[in-house]
Amino acid sequence: MDGGISAERAAQNQSLYRTINERIKELNQTFAQAGVANSEWICECADTDCTLRLSATLNEYETVRSNPRTFMISPGHVYPEVERVLDENDRFMIVEKLAHSGQVAEALDPRPTARG
Repeated sequence: MDGGISAERAAQNQSLYRTINERIKELNQTFAQAGVANSEWICECADTDCTLRLSATLNEYETVRSNPRTFMISPGHVYPEVERVLDENDRFMIVEKLAHSGQVAEALDPRPTARG
């Protein structure tokens, strides 16, 4: 990905997508109750022009949300100057924001009880 984005801006962009996914979660919970295994989520990369969708279970999504510094992104949407890859599969990658961008991500976490 383009290296021209600041750490703070990347974290702000990704936090916005995370907030949107928190709203989508309610709809995905309804689908899960109806027997749909995988749900659709928005890529939480730092690119504000990205509109890619990801497929993940509610449990996978909750695993990502358990850490306010982690985000679920499309493969190849990594900004290595501000984040590191923690895990990946054929559907998505999990990245963790580093240093200042991690602090910004924590501050913007829509789940305040998740912060320690």
